[in-house]
Amino acid sequence: MVVRLPGGALWGFFLREPFGQCELKYVTDLQELADDYGYHAAHPMVVNPCTHAVYDLMRYGGGAPDGGLVRGDIVHGAGVRPPLAIEMRTDGKEIVAVRSE
Repeated sequence: MVVRLPGGALWGFFLREPFGQCELKYVTDLQELADDYGYHAAHPMVVNPCTHAVYDLMRYGGGAPDGGLVRGDIVHGAGVRPPLAIEMRTDGKEIVAVRSE
C-alpha cells in the first residue's frame, strides 16, 4: 500500500504483518480507531486486526533488519515491529517502488 503523508511525502508498506499471517489495514476513520482499537488518533493509522496493534506512520520505530528506523511506531497494543517498508519515488505521473526491506 502507498499513502501520502501530511506534508506530501509518499510512504509504502506491505500489508502482511511482519513475522505473521495477518493482513494489516490502513484505517482512515478515526472513530473506528477509537471504537474498534481503543486508540484516539488525530490522523489515519495502520492496524493489525488480529492483535489490535496500532502503528503510527508519522512516527519512526525500530525493528528494521539492518538496525535502521522505519515508519510506523507501535503506539497501542502489542506488535513485534512496524510494517515492512517499501521505498517509493515518483517518475513523472507514476509512483514507482524502488526497493523494500
